[in-house]
Amino acid sequence: MTADDDGLRGQAKRNREAEEHRAALDAIQKRREEAAELGTLRGDMEFARCLGAAPSLVAAFEKLKGEGRG
Repeated sequence: MTADDDGLRGQAKRNREAEEHRAALDAIQKRREEAAELGTLRGDMEFARCLGAAPSLVAAFEKLKGEGRG
């Protein structure tokens, strides 16, 4: 074995480790993006739920308002 062979093997090992590191970082970034999308979706769903409840809330306030006058 020559010094060049050792150098090439060491470089190959560093390249593999760098590739594994990049893959791990990509996976972390993907999970963060998915979590952000999920948070946005949950917010949208909560907003839609609130909008769905709005008519009954308005009716209840109108009823209270009417009772206050009577």
